[in-house]
Amino acid sequence: MKLKKLIFACVLLVVFSCNKDEDITPDPNAGGSNFGEVTSAVIIVNPVINEGSTTTIASGAQRESVVIAGGNLEAVATDATGLAVINGLPTGVVPLQFSSGSIDLNVIQEKELYDVVVSYTESGVAEIIAAVRYPISGTVVRVKPGDDLSIAVSQDNAIVFMEPGIYEGDLTINSAGVLLFGAWDEVEGSVSVINGNLKINGGNARMRGVTVNSLTTVSANGFSAAFCEFNDAAISGNSVSLLRNKFNGTNVSVPSSSAVLLDNENIP
Repeated sequence: MKLKKLIFACVLLVVFSCNKDEDITPDPNAGGSNFGEVTSAVIIVNPVINEGSTTTIASGAQRESVVIAGGNLEAVATDATGLAVINGLPTGVVPLQFSSGSIDLNVIQEKELYDVVVSYTESGVAEIIAAVRYPISGTVVRVKPGDDLSIAVSQDNAIVFMEPGIYEGDLTINSAGVLLFGAWDEVEGSVSVINGNLKINGGNARMRGVTVNSLTTVSANGFSAAFCEFNDAAISGNSVSLLRNKFNGTNVSVPSSSAVLLDNENIP
């Protein structure tokens, strides 16, 4: 038993001493442009906890050059914003190993994407929120500019991938459990743009990597958005989760109780 522990400790020492920062290139592709093609996890380390968030775990101080090894995969390091991407994850329980500890990520199915948000310090590592899963277990509906988005989101639990481009007109989502997933460019960010108002009435709707140019109104519970760009927004309901979004409007309201607000820009 002691021999096994010694071997394990030596393996970790090799991983975190041989993979120097200059040998590990941060991956800025946080938007999941390869959604549905590769199993991946976006790791966000020590996010800014926005005022009003109900989060109970505090972030650490270091964001850049935090080294993470996913299972037996090559280690990656976070960029200056605390972000790193691990591609090619196996299914099952995968340990994400930091220099001061590890957390387990349960990868349900191949070619899915997970957002993992952690607090990291020299004394340990802990999940700030449970990993956010973006499943492809159902049929993924791919749409392009000119298609009728309202049809694509009309079914409960619809998984909709928006090809790059501008989608003209207002959109209302009444169905429950809809996932609206936008295309991502490593330089420009979100390149799937709704040029109109977005209204969400269906519960447990999720968005990732989508830009909305006009007003976004959410009146349902369980709404979550990550890596999106909004203008004006009125978000209500309970159990709201907002992760690393940008709000450009002058009229932004997030009055939700039990809200989790992490790494958002320009949120009041």
